[in-house]
Amino acid sequence: MNPIFLRNVPPPLETFDHVALLEFFASWIKPERYLELGVRDGRCFTRIQPHCSLAISVDMAPVPLSPAPNIEIHQMTTDAYLEYARNENLQFDMVFIDADHSYEQSYQDFINVKDLVIEDGFIFFHDTYPYAEYMLDATMSHDCYKTPLQIKKQFTKQFEIVTLPFNPGVTICKKVASKDLPWM
Repeated sequence: MNPIFLRNVPPPLETFDHVALLEFFASWIKPERYLELGVRDGRCFTRIQPHCSLAISVDMAPVPLSPAPNIEIHQMTTDAYLEYARNENLQFDMVFIDADHSYEQSYQDFINVKDLVIEDGFIFFHDTYPYAEYMLDATMSHDCYKTPLQIKKQFTKQFEIVTLPFNPGVTICKKVASKDLPWM
């Protein structure tokens, strides 16, 4: 029997509303500072922003966002913004990484942001469970599905991690408070 996600072949490009999931987390967390890397059309950002004290968008392309007192818009690379954030000692409660879908850059985005996330803070990734080989194309999910695997291998003591197996996949990483880990 085919797995559920393959019963309607070909399934829709996205079989799971990741924006609704992120909005749920934002309504629960109520982030002081939310960071979205890769904003595209702003659909996700505009639904999460009302739940945040400050919502920060980073994208190389101009994004169609309406000005609001709790929004910062940065048109630059993720590397450049995260270097700025490090220099400013910024900290984030919630981060969504959905910019460059290559393994190399999505992993680099994680490396650049992991120390800027507060204890018990969250990092989310999109496109980490593509259901078909054609989705590995560089214009789609590419190979960022490897990023959570590497995080799990390398940062088990610092992050709890789970990938939701709904096409094209969402990965949730929670930074573990050091006081909660007996071996730290």
